[in-house]
Formats: sequence, C-alpha cells, structure tokens
Amino acid sequence: MANPNKPGVPGAKGAAPKGPRTIWDNPIFTMVLAIILGFVTWTIVTVFIDPQGSKIVANVPINYTSGASTYTAQGLDIVEKPDIEGVTVKVEGNSTIIGNIQNSDIMVYPSYAGVSGAGKVTLRLQARVTNTTDFPGDIDCTVESPETIDVVFDEVSEKTIPVTVDASAVPISTGYMLNRTAAVPAEITLRGPTSELDQVSSIVAPVQIDGELADTTTVPAMLELRDEEGNVFTPQYTSMDSDSANVTLTVYQVRELPLEVDFIGTPNGFDVESLHCSLSQQTLKVAGPARTIGTLESLTVTDFDLAREFEPGRDYQRLIELPAGIVSLDGVTNVTLEFDTADMASTKLNVSNIRAINVPSNYELQILSSLVSNVTLYGPAAEIEELSADSIVAQIDCQSLNLTVGQQTIAVSIQIPSSSRIFATGSYTVQCEVTSK
Repeated sequence: MANPNKPGVPGAKGAAPKGPRTIWDNPIFTMVLAIILGFVTWTIVTVFIDPQGSKIVANVPINYTSGASTYTAQGLDIVEKPDIEGVTVKVEGNSTIIGNIQNSDIMVYPSYAGVSGAGKVTLRLQARVTNTTDFPGDIDCTVESPETIDVVFDEVSEKTIPVTVDASAVPISTGYMLNRTAAVPAEITLRGPTSELDQVSSIVAPVQIDGELADTTTVPAMLELRDEEGNVFTPQYTSMDSDSANVTLTVYQVRELPLEVDFIGTPNGFDVESLHCSLSQQTLKVAGPARTIGTLESLTVTDFDLAREFEPGRDYQRLIELPAGIVSLDGVTNVTLEFDTADMASTKLNVSNIRAINVPSNYELQILSSLVSNVTLYGPAAEIEELSADSIVAQIDCQSLNLTVGQQTIAVSIQIPSSSRIFATGSYTVQCEVTSK
C-alpha cells in the first residue's frame, strides 16, 4: 500500500498539496500595488514623456483698453459693450505649470483690426497669460465662450457746461432771503457721442433740504443733464467727470434801516439837528449776513462837508455807502439831500480873535495875520442878528499840521462858542511864523 505522505503521491482525493502563502497571494496588496504603479507610470509619462495638458478657466474679464489706439486714432470710442460677466478660456501647456492658473492670470481682449468707422462691429476675442512670472513657458490660451462680441463705436467729443443751481424748492425763513448760490465744481466736462452731447443744453444741481433755511449752508446735490426744453435727459453712452456737486446757499437777513447823513466840517459842539434837512428816501431795505446787518441801527450816506459844500437853495446828490457785504434790495444807490433855509439867515464878519492850540513843545508859533476877513456864517435868523465878531474864534489846531520852521500859510477853522446852531462856510487861512525852541 502506498504512503500518502510520500512526495509525488496523490492524496486520498487526488488534490495537489498546498505550499506556504506569501504577500503576493494577497489580492488587496496586489490591487494597491497596481494603483501605485499606474500612478507612477502616469507621472513619468506626463512629466517626462508627454507633459502637455489643458485646463478650462472661467469668468475671465474682458480688457477693452488693450489695443484701443486702433480706434481712438480714428476719433472713435466704445459707446456700447456686451453685458458679459466673464469669458471661458482653454489653457494648454505643461500640466505641472498650468495647474494653479487663475482667471486673474489671464487677459481676454478684443481684436480691433476690423474697426474702420462708427457703428456696430463684431470683434473676435483673444487671450493670453499675463502672469508670466508664476506661469512661464509656452502656454496657449484659446477663448472658448463667447468667441466674439458685438461692440458699438461712435464719434466721441467733449463738452464743458457750467453747473446751474436750482434752489426753487428750498424754503427760506421769514426775514431772510437767498442771496446767491455757488456749485463746486462750477462746470462739468461731458465726453461721449457727439449726437448725444448735442442734446445736452444745461447741467442742473437741484437742491432740497429739510426745514427752513436761516443761515448760509453747503449741501450735496446730484447733477441732472437737461435738454433745451428743460427736461431731464439721460444719455446712454455719455460720461461726466463728476455726477454730483457741493452747493453753497448764501442766505442773508433782510432789514429796513433809516438813512442818516454824517456832517463834517462843523464847529465844535454844533447841533446837527438844528439843520432842517431831508432825504429823498428815509429808509432803505437791505440784506446781508446776519452777524453784520444785525448790529446796524442805520445806514449813512456819503459824508457832507458843511463848511465847504453848503449853499442855500441847492439840492445835493449823495451816494449811499453800504457796509461791506450789505446789498440794497430797493435798487437805490443814491439819494437827494435838501435843506430848508426858510428860517435861516447869513452874515459876513471880520474875525480878529485868532488862536492856536496843540502847539508842539519844540516849536513856537507866531500869528502874523491880525484879521480873518469876510467870514460867511449861517444860522437861525434870530441868532445871526445878535451875532458879533467878538464871539467868533479863528482856530489853528497844530495837532493835524506838519509844522516847519519859517513862515507858513495855515488853515483855520471857525468856531462859534456862543452858539450850537451857527456855522461858517468857506475856507480861511492866516499867515504864521514858526520857530524852533
């Protein structure tokens, strides 16, 4: 009988005996090994044998300025562009290089070769890599979608128009007025198709505020383009260097103030109320900044020199001198001054009472003239009748003089100490000798 354990002798059931198992007999191991070998093979092929690959990059923006000199040299500009969020680009090159390329690394731009005049033109889109630092080498870019775009060109020009402020809707407080308006910028430059610019007649800054305005203020305003009929015009392609302006509204307080005459050349202590004079207009309606006009009690017309200008029976045209920043709302710039001389009289006297005051300490002044002749005096008839030459003084005030050594002709002022309602007219001088101490 044969031994069943003897090599080469079949077992009882005829099966070959099994040898010891190894790692190569593990199906999981062999599967993982196959994957690793496949990846290694792919890497070797892609990196060393065939490294070329491709990638789709989406949402690449269109750059319209690249090559724009082609149409700007013809006096054209783009007035209508397609509303496209982005372009899809196929990038081909070394797979290890293009793997991280983004839409910001690529520029899509139209070819303007076919642009020859105004109108709609279909332009083919092109693409190239702009980030050559991070993505060097031979990389091809092909625009996938859309391959072309429709762009409208037109003749473009510029037009500069001043800004007009519309403050008609601004409420002003009682007792105040809107004096003037000003906009910054004061003018706007428009750029666009000539056909559109021709329709723009004005640029208006409409102003609206809450509440009544009682002081100067500055507010922002959006600008409106308007046609010749004043209608708001919204251009399709025209651009403007600013679409808003800061508007200053200058608000003035309004007051009606009495007019007064400032008399000069009068004797010391003279009562100007004794002059029966009147103005053709007693009050004037004016406006100005509240801080200025609020402190005024009256307005003064041009000074009137009683000694040099007065003549009985004559009327005088006088300018109204308004303080800086104050404007007349009545349109009146001058008034007529007249004197009622019915109760006045005049006389001429020779004055011998001549004196000097305020003589400098380093000078001596000797009055050589003994008489001031034919001094004309005006005043109430009753006082003129009683007036004598002894009550009149011809006075030299050295404080306002530039004295020099030698003889000088010096002006004198006529003073009437005994009366506050009599005055002298004309100019008078005396001869004096000035010596130094």
